[in-house]
Amino acid sequence: METPLNLIKGDSIGTETDYRDSLPVNMYAVIKPIFGAAGYMVQEPGLTQYATGAGIDRGGIWNERQTEHYRVSGGSFVKIDSAGTVTTLGSISGSDTASLPYSFNTQGIVADGRFWLYDTTSGFREVTDSDLGNPIDCVWVDGYYFFTDGEFIFHSDLIDESSIDPLKFATAEFMPDPSLGVAKTQDNKVIVFGRYTTEYFVNVAADNFAFQRVATRAIKIGIVGTHAKAESGDAWFILGGRKEEGISVHRLGVGAAEKVATREVDKIIGQYTETELASSVIESYEEDGYSFILIHLPSHVLKLNVTFAKKGGIDQAWTILKSDVAGDDPWRAKHGVFEPRKGQWVYGDKINGTVGILDNTVSTHYGEISEWILQTPFTNLEGQSIDEFEVETIPGFTTTEDATVFLSLTYNGVTHGSEWTQLYGLPSDYGQRFIIRRLGYVSDWVGFKLRGATRSRMAFSRAVVSHG
Repeated sequence: METPLNLIKGDSIGTETDYRDSLPVNMYAVIKPIFGAAGYMVQEPGLTQYATGAGIDRGGIWNERQTEHYRVSGGSFVKIDSAGTVTTLGSISGSDTASLPYSFNTQGIVADGRFWLYDTTSGFREVTDSDLGNPIDCVWVDGYYFFTDGEFIFHSDLIDESSIDPLKFATAEFMPDPSLGVAKTQDNKVIVFGRYTTEYFVNVAADNFAFQRVATRAIKIGIVGTHAKAESGDAWFILGGRKEEGISVHRLGVGAAEKVATREVDKIIGQYTETELASSVIESYEEDGYSFILIHLPSHVLKLNVTFAKKGGIDQAWTILKSDVAGDDPWRAKHGVFEPRKGQWVYGDKINGTVGILDNTVSTHYGEISEWILQTPFTNLEGQSIDEFEVETIPGFTTTEDATVFLSLTYNGVTHGSEWTQLYGLPSDYGQRFIIRRLGYVSDWVGFKLRGATRSRMAFSRAVVSHG
């Protein structure tokens, strides 16, 4: 008898006496009907070095107006050319995540409660207007730099980007919560993200504060931290929630919010306090026609496959990313910027000044191998013997001879037994089949775990267990 197995999401048992989802690690799902399955799992792209910055990355942007790639790297504001050469343009204080809005004339930097401007004519300089205060986020819209300092919202002068008029201040008034971040919609409205509210403002060219609140679009949901937001397609994804509600991941559309976190994702987020989550960063990227959301928590990186979620459901669209083998070190890349001169995504680093490329040709992270894990749902095979475990793979494209996969079984959802080893394939051996035989007797139910840590990329489709 043959039983097909799902590799997209497995089962486990938690210490809180609960059935848990076992999310794939460093693997994500691709929708493609093949071998009778709806899709397959492919290993996450690796990272290869592109440049060396001045320190831990704090934010990046491709400035379309100046056609330059800018980053805040450690304590420096830098630009990176197409060859990976880094040029320091100025010094940035603090160690927090930076906001990098830009206008037709200048590149802005908001970090450490301060505001800097850069352009090729006037160079790098700090805005020292006494009315600036201590901004925490900024966006450029309709000729203005639009700020929040956590309490007030305000903007620069239309004719002088370095001037702040004390009369051009307002507050978001839907609820008396702090205003933690700002952004811009596709139809050129300003979004003001509060802790428990999201409000929209439109430029009406009013005297003093030029913007007016759009009362009908306010939503009673907000973000947990300034950079816990990212735009993807026609929506914004946020880490936050409503008042007197747990923190989760939500998709914001026009006038509505939809939760996109699963119970397992909520459990991971629930390991942290609100204070710890305030430094979280959400970012988005698109690769090969698939849209993704990356959520950088203090000790986890969660990835939402937005494209798969629309077709296959949210429950099977989440992945955990990491950058080690034996432990759970979170994925080290951060603050991705699409580099049009290279046609690739470029990321800073959480550990040092490395600037890297998201590279589909490797599985390593700057030459270091990283573990991937897939687990199956629990399967009831009571009183039967497992004759074969087979997975459809894509052999022959491995670049080294280290493409070893480890398989283990669990009968309790907590511990796994001894591992069987099997070659995924060898270079140019396109006929290799992935089959492990005689796995033994099952007294009740069983779960299967596949893992690997090699220099070769792997993909897995239909899994079938033969038993009797």
